[in-house]
Amino acid sequence: MQTRHWDPAQVLPLIIMAVLVSSVTLEVFYLILTTTGDGQLPLLVVALYLLFNVVGNMVKFVLSNSTIKGVFLEHGSLGQGWVYCYSCQTHIPPRCHHCFNCNVCVLRRDHHCTLLGKCVGYSNYRYFFCALLSGLVALLLATILNAEIFMDLLHEGFTLHSLFLLIMPWMMFLTGQVSGSAFIVAFVADTCVVGFLFCLAFFTLHALILYRGSTTREWFGGHERDYDHGWKKNVKNFLGERWYLVWLSPWIQSRLTGDGINFEPKDLSSALSSKNVTQ
Repeated sequence: MQTRHWDPAQVLPLIIMAVLVSSVTLEVFYLILTTTGDGQLPLLVVALYLLFNVVGNMVKFVLSNSTIKGVFLEHGSLGQGWVYCYSCQTHIPPRCHHCFNCNVCVLRRDHHCTLLGKCVGYSNYRYFFCALLSGLVALLLATILNAEIFMDLLHEGFTLHSLFLLIMPWMMFLTGQVSGSAFIVAFVADTCVVGFLFCLAFFTLHALILYRGSTTREWFGGHERDYDHGWKKNVKNFLGERWYLVWLSPWIQSRLTGDGINFEPKDLSSALSSKNVTQ
């Protein structure tokens, strides 16, 4: 029986992400449960739903396989755009690229997600994009709930002590300027704000990329319109046939169009459309 070896480069990011998600979740639930008023139950339901979506999409992302492992590549019918990967020692289709972190070629590779220790590709892009959206909303809620903490700190007076506590809680804790409880509260609150800004920036970028039917590599390489077939078809190609439902739950089935190997370029699509019109 062959022993499975876990790659630290893939496991460590997952452990760090689990710690961050757990710490933010515990603080959010604490803030909600200590809130007085009639809005406690609705906030709790919304927080649980967002947690379900964030964690669910992350799990599905990690478990999905977007690599060429187990994929039959028809070497006898190599078309335009196929190249040879010397690392994997095989021909790979268009939009497929080798990842030196994962040490394998990834179908319609977008980028390597450092936070989850895995590449974003053909099969798991939907879960990556939905995790970004759910995380954006969840961190916005967490930031709003933490607003009272920031207001209390600033209400005491805008001093260097309060400024450094907000910006560098680690430094304040290591130098003995604040207690452990104050450090934890400030650190998690900062994590919520920084995480929200991070998700906002990445979600905006990927919304634009998705609108063009492109990948990050193609976008920054000046080929963002090579596979642009209109926003609706682009979204369907990346999120599946039931793209309008995938936001609700990561367990909703949404079959992807195509096979991850053959892609129709925009020029070919335009040529076929023009030919049909003339006929």
